[in-house]
Amino acid sequence: MNCKDLEILLSAYANDELPAAEMETVNGHLAGCANCKTTLSAFQEVRRQILSLKDISVTLDVKDTAMTKIKKMAANSPAKRWTRRALIAVPVAVIIIALEIVQPWATTPSFHEVMAKSYLAVIALKSYRTEMTVTPPSASGMNTITNEVAYFAPDRYYTKTSDGTKVEEVIKIGEKVYYKTTQEGTVPQVINPDSSGLTPDMGNTFRLLNTLHDLKTLKDEVVDGSNCYHYRGDLYLPANRKLVIDIWVGKEDNLPRKQTQDNSYTLLYFDLNKPIIIEPPLTSDGELQAGWHILSTSAHLTVNFSNSIGGADLAHSSIKYDINLYNDGLQEAKNVRVTIQTIATNNSDKPAILEAVPSNIASPVNIASWQSLNFGIEWEFDAGSLSKIELVQLIEQTTITVTYQTDDGTVIIDTYPKNN
Repeated sequence: MNCKDLEILLSAYANDELPAAEMETVNGHLAGCANCKTTLSAFQEVRRQILSLKDISVTLDVKDTAMTKIKKMAANSPAKRWTRRALIAVPVAVIIIALEIVQPWATTPSFHEVMAKSYLAVIALKSYRTEMTVTPPSASGMNTITNEVAYFAPDRYYTKTSDGTKVEEVIKIGEKVYYKTTQEGTVPQVINPDSSGLTPDMGNTFRLLNTLHDLKTLKDEVVDGSNCYHYRGDLYLPANRKLVIDIWVGKEDNLPRKQTQDNSYTLLYFDLNKPIIIEPPLTSDGELQAGWHILSTSAHLTVNFSNSIGGADLAHSSIKYDINLYNDGLQEAKNVRVTIQTIATNNSDKPAILEAVPSNIASPVNIASWQSLNFGIEWEFDAGSLSKIELVQLIEQTTITVTYQTDDGTVIIDTYPKNN
């Protein structure tokens, strides 16, 4: 038996739930495997921490107290560091008893009990698909937006976004990221699935439910073939607005199945813990399929800029540049500097080199993967001897140079506009 096969057995082993035959098998493997011993210790520590929940005093707001402690425990667990979606499979009954929220005489589990079970069930998810549809009011003139996410542990995911005017697709496998878009010349923002807002996250769901007014448990419903608990409540917004929120959670596996907000928002979860195939978009010859691109794994800055001319008159012209840098690479761009080379200046040395400064940050700066930062610069120029057209032509000769370093120390120097 290899370490991968032992994953689920270890969590049961830590809880004294294995039959004698399987216990002997695990003991035999542990005798010669230091890694699995470490993993077992992590599961045992999680179990110890969960059992400690019995010390939580029962208050009127036991939901917040209990779920906060469970979430903190799971986030800090050594088991979670061992694998991306850790199998913190301590018996849910232990948590429920420890929280003192089970009523053994009740035929229907309490809302608190379902949320605690759901939280742990989601932590152990190995794969899922989600689909979100946002339908703006017809009077807004905006298009319906759809987002899809597919995830397969430990490091494969696929996203697709459509807003009626463009479609963007991203495939991430390990450190390699591929993208495709119908709006050529742009790079989709590549997002981590765990921060996308489209992934199953009962911590967020719990917080949402805890803000609702008049929370009701409605009649069970079937969603995607699964019998589900159904909860509904009102979310109050500014200007006396109110949203009706509905959430469905599977009765058998405690996993989320659906969430809606009025008639404008629907989020579906499906293929939970089922095999999902996510492969790189390559031909049989190993080439990229038509329309697909590969995202740079190192830092890579894309640049957008605009300029403007102000001032009381040409003799007191004020030239301004606004520059946005976006790191669409997978590593941090370090020591980023932006300079302007221009002859539209009062400096005696021409072309003059002026330095743009980042927003509210001292230069040089670092820009993390998938983050953007704005730079700006403004200077005065006496263009009294020029016409406005001549001034514009002079500014068109201005160039922007962006300099930064990648993780391996390589210095990248890019000049814009590219046709200069």
